[in-house]
Amino acid sequence: MELLRHEMPSVYTKVVEGMPSVSEWEAFHFGGSVIGGKRLGRVFHPVSESLKIGQTGSALLVTESKSVPKDPDANLDKANIVSPCKPAHLAQNKFVSLLLDEARRTTDGGNHIHYNEQIIKITEQIATSNSKNPIITIHTPQNTYQTRYLLACDGVHSFARKHCQIPMKGDSALQHMMNIHFRTNSALSELLMAQLEDQAMLHFVYNQSLIGAFVCHDGHEGEWVLQVPYFPPYQVPEVDFKPDIVKEMIWSGLLGGISRNKDYSFDIISVRSWTMSSQVAERYMNEHKNIILVGDAAHSFPPAGGFGMNTGLQDAHNLAWRLALNLHRKEDSNTIGNDSDVELLRPSSKNSTLSMYEHDRKPIAIQNAALSVRNYKRTLKIAKACYLDAQHPQILMSLLGSPPMSFLPLETRQGMFRQLLKVAMLPLSSLTEDGNSIHANHVTKNVQKILEKGGSLPLVFPRYELGFSYTKDGDQVSRENNDDSAGYNPSIRVGHRLPHVEMKLLGQINGEWNVLEATHSNLLHGSIHGNDVYLSLCDISSQMRCWHSVSSPIFSLLTLGTDLAKSTDIIQQVTNENMNKREVSLATIHVIRHKSDWSTIHKTNAVQTQHCGDGFQVNYLLDVNDQLHQIAQKDLSPDTDTDLNAFVLVRPDGHIANATSRDLNIDLHEQLSIFIERGLSNSLGSV
Repeated sequence: MELLRHEMPSVYTKVVEGMPSVSEWEAFHFGGSVIGGKRLGRVFHPVSESLKIGQTGSALLVTESKSVPKDPDANLDKANIVSPCKPAHLAQNKFVSLLLDEARRTTDGGNHIHYNEQIIKITEQIATSNSKNPIITIHTPQNTYQTRYLLACDGVHSFARKHCQIPMKGDSALQHMMNIHFRTNSALSELLMAQLEDQAMLHFVYNQSLIGAFVCHDGHEGEWVLQVPYFPPYQVPEVDFKPDIVKEMIWSGLLGGISRNKDYSFDIISVRSWTMSSQVAERYMNEHKNIILVGDAAHSFPPAGGFGMNTGLQDAHNLAWRLALNLHRKEDSNTIGNDSDVELLRPSSKNSTLSMYEHDRKPIAIQNAALSVRNYKRTLKIAKACYLDAQHPQILMSLLGSPPMSFLPLETRQGMFRQLLKVAMLPLSSLTEDGNSIHANHVTKNVQKILEKGGSLPLVFPRYELGFSYTKDGDQVSRENNDDSAGYNPSIRVGHRLPHVEMKLLGQINGEWNVLEATHSNLLHGSIHGNDVYLSLCDISSQMRCWHSVSSPIFSLLTLGTDLAKSTDIIQQVTNENMNKREVSLATIHVIRHKSDWSTIHKTNAVQTQHCGDGFQVNYLLDVNDQLHQIAQKDLSPDTDTDLNAFVLVRPDGHIANATSRDLNIDLHEQLSIFIERGLSNSLGSV
């Protein structure tokens, strides 16, 4: 959501307006059916309010059917929120439609958008003395296209990845699944959503006819998906998921023991098989760095935790500014020597910049793949509490595939597997109705014991979703503890996301700003209060690009401390030198700690006329709650009590390129030059 707010605010607004009410998706249910069956457990997730610093993502167990659990983190300081955005939930097909509409709106009415075409061939013409840039030709049944860069966002079965002969590493088949998309009619939708205590995003259902998970994308509109495990070759879609069988699965899973009124109905939209995997591409680019894997083409995860799409959006965000920077740089020769037909790309800063995309994103994908597998295993623990062991079907399949059983015809072994599976599920009939049988009570006790200890699948993962970083040592997430749902604590460290800190804009207020919602105690009607503008620091580079009305990516140099704010001439000399050397844009922002310092700095620097390179006006921000200075003091100068003077270089995507405190033993010009060059190298690679 932060990325949408920063880069596509109209899409962000439409997601917020179009998603279901939080009450419909803040809970997960475990039981014999969505309604009508035995309720094994119900957990709530912290998504209705903004997450706070240190707040965990742990789900909270509801001990009574109509009670809402008290969040132990509710007393955290409400000013210390970790993001200007709240979690959101929207069906993927609706989100894709919003993105497509935005793409068409921002590209001459969509004249250059060719959607839903299948790539059937890719050819590459590499650079020669007569062609400075390699050319990629893309063939579809409808058209032929030529391009300098191909961003392969074509999914887990990526044609482009196969063309580049890039293998996937990891487990290719954790579990085979059937995806059943269906839509309930208005009467059935009203029944399913009638009681608040029955509403949830995920319903994990265990009964004699079905073991599966219902995903409620929008209950009032009747949008549902059912995920059911299946076991080829002993189960096959054509036999085990025929329409009448699928309908019975859905009915038993939705209503349990409730009678099926003739007014209730649903339409099955699609039934598709898919394979749950946990894999990451061996590399993210072809040899010439111009075919680049993004999203599911680069990685595939189990859906538990929702990291697939979010990781793909982060991929695109990381790559977009690098590619834009390359395209805005001056053209240079891409060939070696003067001889014709030289077919090697000259190593250049452009290739280095794009190579850093893989350096950043591949470790995150590996990390998220491992986390998604752990999340999947959490769901298996709940099933085991229902006396269903995920290993048992695998053992049975192994026995049926080994002599002497393997000598039997496949049809015979399929029949044996189905019969044994039915016998194993028979005890779950006690969960179909909300009764108190010995078996049902034992299962309930087992499940609630797991949920009480935080064993449910979390919905938000603050330490991973906000605390991930791009670091050289591979430590993408703080390893202070092994709790995957642990809270996020902001830091000013290289590779980390710049924290969300509330800032007040000082000096002349004009241009376009992505202002904050009402978070400040003085704000009653939003973030523009009188003549004051409040904004978040976490998207400062995006803010600078918007305010200065430039299309190229911008790095932002933050200075903390009054002494540095009074040294703008030297700072601007150094930033101009580095901008010319690296062909990048760099905006300077002085962050003021005390409001009383503003009048002194204002008079000293004549701030209204001060400009940095490329004509950018120097900006001044007030650290409203002193949060940034406190975080920076802790991370950059923990052993000193004096007011901090420090530099923070921020990448175009909001991550920290470099950060350090001012060293008074080194000349300011020298220290800042080294600091900026190191930060640009961290972000763009070596020159």
